[in-house]
Amino acid sequence: MSGTSRDGLDMALCRLTEERGHWQYEILAAETVAYDPQRQEQLEGAMALGASALYALDVSLGHWMGLQAADFLKRNNLKADFVASHGHTVHHQPHLGYTCQIGCGHSLHAAVELPVIADFRQLDVSLGGQGAPLVPVGDRLLFGQYDYCLNLGGFANISYEQDEGRHAFDIVPVGQVLNRLAAQEGLIYDDGGRLAASGVVLPAFAERLKAIPYLIKSGPKSLGEEDVLNAYLPLIEKDEATADLLHTYCVFAAGEIARAIMQKKSDDKDSEISVLVTGGGAWNSFLVERIRYVCGNKVALSVPDAELVNFKEAVVFALLGALRLRGQNNTLKSVTGAVRDSCGGVIFGEMPGV
Repeated sequence: MSGTSRDGLDMALCRLTEERGHWQYEILAAETVAYDPQRQEQLEGAMALGASALYALDVSLGHWMGLQAADFLKRNNLKADFVASHGHTVHHQPHLGYTCQIGCGHSLHAAVELPVIADFRQLDVSLGGQGAPLVPVGDRLLFGQYDYCLNLGGFANISYEQDEGRHAFDIVPVGQVLNRLAAQEGLIYDDGGRLAASGVVLPAFAERLKAIPYLIKSGPKSLGEEDVLNAYLPLIEKDEATADLLHTYCVFAAGEIARAIMQKKSDDKDSEISVLVTGGGAWNSFLVERIRYVCGNKVALSVPDAELVNFKEAVVFALLGALRLRGQNNTLKSVTGAVRDSCGGVIFGEMPGV
């Protein structure tokens, strides 16, 4: 898994078992390989590349990912049946009929010498869907004991069961904005939200954020880096203190996240709503505590152990790959808005029976 925060490649070797429709997982090994400054710069500038340069980066990144996966397995003295790769999103324009995740499956397969499943999103987009989020299938099958699964990554997204279907959507950018603000102070990220906690709310900035049209959009919806560049970053005043900008954005994001959580319908008005919180933003204590504050005592936010916080999405993509091999649907129309459920992912290399 390579997320929009561009911090590195998450790898998790998982054992997946299924019995009568009930799935279980075990993480056998997991680690993140950080992107070096040159690769981070390449990925950050990928949206502006022409076709030839983007294809070259696609092949190069796939080859590098394959080498990292092969080295990861060798160092841990482990074997894998296949690799399921999300790739790295560069363009996400479902309203125009396309989404682009680089990290060429052919190159990855050649380097790791294992079957590879990649390109999970485009089929759903071709079926009229958002191509995102894809993790809700894993939320249902692996983490169904929670009312909500909340991921605080480059974007905050949430999934839940309602009306006998799984629903999910992106709420607001999180790391995509917070990390850019932290970079103004020479930081990779705001560790623990300490800088944000030291700031104050900027009322004018808060009002500009609340007026973003996406917030009131209904139905299946998703965000891409294009939205960050065109709708969020232009609202930032350059002469404002970074701590105040971080504080204001965290307060804004927490409010929108809490609003999404509190929309859940419950037959028991006194019942507690359980929320599993994962993704890098789960370590931003200021943001998480602000969500708790806005939600009140009706909501129980659960931040699990570090391994699951950091590698949940990688685990779920392993599951999506397993479902693809079985020919079972791994993308839900109730989540993406497509015309039908589908079994997404392209297989590269010879695939043994599963």
